[in-house]
Amino acid sequence: MRASGAWKPGSAACLLRSRGVSRRRPLPSDDESLRGVAGWIARAQDATRDGGVAGRYRLSSGWSSSYPETSGYLVPTLLSLADALNDARYLERAQRCVDFLLSVQLPDGAFPALEVAENRTVPSPFNSAQIVHGLHAWHERTGDARALDAAVRAARWVCAAQDPDGAWRQHFYQRLACTYSAHAACWLADLGAVLGESTITAAAERNLRWVLGRRDRATGWIDACGFSEADHAARRAVTHTIAYTLWGVQLLAERLESVDGLEAARVAAEALLHRLERSRSLSGVLNHEWRPQAGFVCLTGNAQLAVLWLRLAESTDDIRFVNVAFKAIDEIKRAQSLQSHDGGIRGGVPGSWPIAGGYLPYALPNWAAKFFADALLAKQAWMARAERTH
Repeated sequence: MRASGAWKPGSAACLLRSRGVSRRRPLPSDDESLRGVAGWIARAQDATRDGGVAGRYRLSSGWSSSYPETSGYLVPTLLSLADALNDARYLERAQRCVDFLLSVQLPDGAFPALEVAENRTVPSPFNSAQIVHGLHAWHERTGDARALDAAVRAARWVCAAQDPDGAWRQHFYQRLACTYSAHAACWLADLGAVLGESTITAAAERNLRWVLGRRDRATGWIDACGFSEADHAARRAVTHTIAYTLWGVQLLAERLESVDGLEAARVAAEALLHRLERSRSLSGVLNHEWRPQAGFVCLTGNAQLAVLWLRLAESTDDIRFVNVAFKAIDEIKRAQSLQSHDGGIRGGVPGSWPIAGGYLPYALPNWAAKFFADALLAKQAWMARAERTH
């Protein structure tokens, strides 16, 4: 009860809605959902005083402190929102994120793990690479040399922290080698290609080889993609980290021209497609046979997978990927409240649905909002291409 914030009217309404959402309820339009989530991201940034974006909104206690990692990869999303909504204020918000990130970068080039209220000194390779992505995008948009310098220093630190086999263990979450590190290596590959810096590109290549070495060719599953040793032993993971893994492999394979990587991402994405079609909803936790292991939906994973499926639809012309992406997006729309009087709830995306589920219960994380915005923008782009070709 304490975590649910049920004594607060807005939280109580969210809890009731979480228990009673009907598939027959009319869904908002894509534009309404996009504007709603964009507004939520803006409020999450305004809730802090340092320019970063609050990591999450908790139903019980409200906004948390700024989260460097997600403030970093929100930069490309804010740039896209500025274009899609024709609103320069999102460019200003991206600038504020960049200024915040430059203020928290560590002397050796790394960026800290966790939110700033929890940690400002302990580095993280994964988080640093996500921030490299944001700084690189900002530099490409504006030519800001500060951002490129910070990105290069961070990338070199991430490379130095890598183990010889291509995994990251030192400073990684729980000091555990995880294949979702592909979603860090892919941003190294992008930066390395632009700079022509072979050491950065080589680190990305090593990680891709290490990740593909853990692929189960019988099912398409990639082992060690969960958050914990228990997840790895049980060969299960939340869809958020499954999507991190597959999206990272897809981007690495595209950049490094890896046929094996492209096949691995496609086969796993097809398995996930079949699972959602069979179950009508995607369980928030799946095992190595793509079987449901939980009774809640991880909405972040849905959004990430929708982006991946639409990317594959573009490269393969397989309309099934479009269909399943739209279904995953609709699942998130059902959970998004656009009428709440609570600004921390209105337009945001819960970690789990129902909101009491096992992934970030009773909270709305900013990365769920980020990936939902990305998914809606990817859908918008796909629809525009489809209209042009027909």
